[in-house]
Amino acid sequence: MRKVWLLLVVLASCTQPTQREGGVAAPWEPVWVALPDGREALVMGRVIPHDPNHLLVEGDILVPRRSFPRPGEVAPQGFTLEPFFYGALWPQGRVPYTIDPAVNEAQRARILEAIAHIEEKTSIRFVERTSEPDYVRFMVDNDQDTCWSPVGWVGGAQDLDVYCGRDGVPSTGTVVHEILHALGFWHEHSRSDRDEYVEILWDNIVDEYRYAFDKLGLKGRLQGAYDYDSVMHYSARAFSKNGQLTIRPKNGVPPERLGQRQGLSQGDIAAIQAYYGTPLLRLQGWFHQTTFLEAYAFSQELRNVGAVPFQVLRVEVGGTWLEDATPPTGVLPPGASVPLGLKAKACPGPGLQTDTLRLELEGGTVYTLARTRACYRNQEPRQMTLLRLDPVGPESLQLTFAEWSWAKRYRLEAKVGQQAISTPYSEIQMDRPQPLYAAVLRLEGRSGQEVCLTLTPLDSTVNPPTSAEACHVVP
Repeated sequence: MRKVWLLLVVLASCTQPTQREGGVAAPWEPVWVALPDGREALVMGRVIPHDPNHLLVEGDILVPRRSFPRPGEVAPQGFTLEPFFYGALWPQGRVPYTIDPAVNEAQRARILEAIAHIEEKTSIRFVERTSEPDYVRFMVDNDQDTCWSPVGWVGGAQDLDVYCGRDGVPSTGTVVHEILHALGFWHEHSRSDRDEYVEILWDNIVDEYRYAFDKLGLKGRLQGAYDYDSVMHYSARAFSKNGQLTIRPKNGVPPERLGQRQGLSQGDIAAIQAYYGTPLLRLQGWFHQTTFLEAYAFSQELRNVGAVPFQVLRVEVGGTWLEDATPPTGVLPPGASVPLGLKAKACPGPGLQTDTLRLELEGGTVYTLARTRACYRNQEPRQMTLLRLDPVGPESLQLTFAEWSWAKRYRLEAKVGQQAISTPYSEIQMDRPQPLYAAVLRLEGRSGQEVCLTLTPLDSTVNPPTSAEACHVVP
């Protein structure tokens, strides 16, 4: 029997090596994050021995340690698999800060130079903290290996480490780099479209740092042109194990151009102004599973994750499974959230449905968001596994499938008429349970034939498990 391991829909498939730190194995763990500009991604972070509540991602980004939801925690009615929202923007672009007494004069000078540089080039303003509950605390951890920072406004006192470089004193550009993380920005080379602009030379990367070169989710809402000159770009030999290039720029750009730490590029300045001047929102949840046979109402949290206030003028639904929406009233300030009331139609029968929400904000900004619902039947004849087939290219079908208990192993069988046929694989296995999966199946020589697939969960907690069948003509 041939098995195939598949990537999870939306997420990336990952394994978990360890890195030696001070003679102690430092394991890597996944955390799924949602970013202010709409990107969502599974990122891998290294467990920090001196701070077990956080992971270090991409070498210098601090992310809270979060466990994945378990299938048993899924409510029969409600949104599931919600990523951890991480890194809202600072309200009005105003950043209170303190400098820890342990920071020496040389480090303090770099901090103040970096702050002055950012204030000169952008509308961001730093103010010495008085009584503000949320602020950046510039500090030193006495580990010369790297400086680090959380991404965006995370609440409370958030540390930004400035102990790196020669004698623990970073360059001004390095501090600018870390402050931009604190303002909500990730590394430029992590963009989903980076392969059009750079080539990652995986064989040259130190094995335990390969995750630092993963891409982050889909294209961001405010993503501008790729910026080779960004202060947020890795250098061309970052984490090299042999002194060779780990990032090779395309389009005739010399490798030496990457990784500058002199200060903000024109692209950095434009990105800061765009992010901090545009309304940004997040609506909780992208997946909904239910067994309801009647129409029902529910609500989702709508949160302002940007730096400027906004007001929702109207909400329109696509009408596939969402019937109506009630927009919230009043202006929503940065960091605040309100419930968005929604009405759903009864499930017409077992199956997967996708619908859209269109939110129009004052000033003309429009958000169009997709929401998927899985309708299961928990009465005879029961249907607790769902399968949909869609053409995705010559001789290829995409399988979109789900199972009530989030099974992650499935047997795949195929027929043309009453005749069983072989497929490239007979068992599908995912690396972790999720509510929705996607796979692509290539069926050579079957163009024009109607192929019927049967998918049977092998590790379901539903007793007895149910199979799902779907048929489609192979393109």
